[in-house]
Amino acid sequence: MQFNQSPSLAAVLFVSIACLGRAAGETELPPDSLRPRLYATGFAFAEGPALDSSGNLYVVNYREKGTIGRIGTDGTAEIFCDLRELCPVEGREPRGNGLKIDSEGRLIVADQGAGRLLRVAADGKQAEVLADRHEGRRFQEVNDVCLDLDGNIYFTDPAGSTAEKPNGSIYRYDIKTKSTHVLDTGLAYPNGIAVTPDQKHLCVSETAQFRVLIYELTDEKRTQHRRELIDFQRAARQDYPIGKFMPDGMIFDAAGRLYVAMWTNGVINVIDVSEGRIIRQYDAGGLNATNCHFHEGRLYITVASKEAVFRLDLNVLGFDYNGKD
Repeated sequence: MQFNQSPSLAAVLFVSIACLGRAAGETELPPDSLRPRLYATGFAFAEGPALDSSGNLYVVNYREKGTIGRIGTDGTAEIFCDLRELCPVEGREPRGNGLKIDSEGRLIVADQGAGRLLRVAADGKQAEVLADRHEGRRFQEVNDVCLDLDGNIYFTDPAGSTAEKPNGSIYRYDIKTKSTHVLDTGLAYPNGIAVTPDQKHLCVSETAQFRVLIYELTDEKRTQHRRELIDFQRAARQDYPIGKFMPDGMIFDAAGRLYVAMWTNGVINVIDVSEGRIIRQYDAGGLNATNCHFHEGRLYITVASKEAVFRLDLNVLGFDYNGKD
């Protein structure tokens, strides 16, 4: 999600934290025993965390909007690329939002500012526009992205939609045919997006309706049988706060649980997809949690209100959406 702010630009802060004394994924730690730890700061609007196989962290809008920053495992911070220089477009200003890394180490970028789906080379020196329109109609504000195990890219375009004006859409970019297919339309700010580990379903945050939707995926990677997975205004489990809380970015763990960054109440909700209920809730580190990503048992969370990335040492393995193992 993009929210207009004029934050001060803090210097990058990297916090070195000792590893937990158990193997990642062995035992999940209970929410009450965990507190988010500040990992890095200095982001004009923190969004789209993605980590490569070496543990380098990529976050959009490092120091200023339009850039993508890279935080190395040793704490070294740099501007990985500036989308405004790498792939300018007349009349609009490129600005990344959601990020993922494909099997070749390239960044898949939701360019919200210019309404495009981009792919940035692993060295950050080149970028290509994968899609900027469907059937001749330009995308408005591509928000977030995810990949399936075949490398196909799913992405959302909220198009400035609201509950009163639900005109957002979701799309799939076919990696083999290089074609774009619309999967659904008429949505009230479609936002975070993720394919289930079994590749049978697609989950989407419908932010302006305070809920997550789930679709069946056909063998042809089309969507069917849309239904509501969870409505945070009336969540199935009542021992967590419920209300008009807006879901944003999301990611799956290896066990198929869905982790949803909540924009309005600053938590990570963990959803049991089979039952459509909240099974855990973690403090994200501040209000306006925008997205999250796993690496080696830890969950990295972008928090816009703090211009920062926080880390939860969950001891939980994330789902490898590149399918390398």
